[in-house]
Amino acid sequence: MRVFTKADLLQGMVDHPYDTNPELRANVNFFFFSKDRKLAVAYYESPTGWFDVVVDGFEEIDYVLEGEVVLESQENRLVAKAGDCFLIQDGDRFRWRMTQPSRMIFFIYPVTRAIDGLIASFYRNGNSIPSKNKGQTDDGESGSA
Repeated sequence: MRVFTKADLLQGMVDHPYDTNPELRANVNFFFFSKDRKLAVAYYESPTGWFDVVVDGFEEIDYVLEGEVVLESQENRLVAKAGDCFLIQDGDRFRWRMTQPSRMIFFIYPVTRAIDGLIASFYRNGNSIPSKNKGQTDDGESGSA
């Protein structure tokens, strides 16, 4: 078992640039990977802004801690506020807008090669990507604190 404190979530924050909107500079910390690295969990902070999304080969669940997020496609419009949780699925295409500064926790499954490469790109400027979860031993069991 493990508690991730607010300090843990903030400690590993790195820039999260967006090709579809280079002016948006959010921050992310991928603080947990499953032992097989197929599941990733991250903490995310963003100012107001937008970026375009094409979901390819994975699903993502986001929990909004603070702020408001609007996802808009040609077919749908989803609004998620603090306390809401939403799902995006393989094949979804939409514009993601933060109408207020936002903080979220999100889960990605499965972590594809493309997603793994994207995550690695965030950590190229001297920041280390989490390779093993803090508090976890080599056999995947919780270590004693």
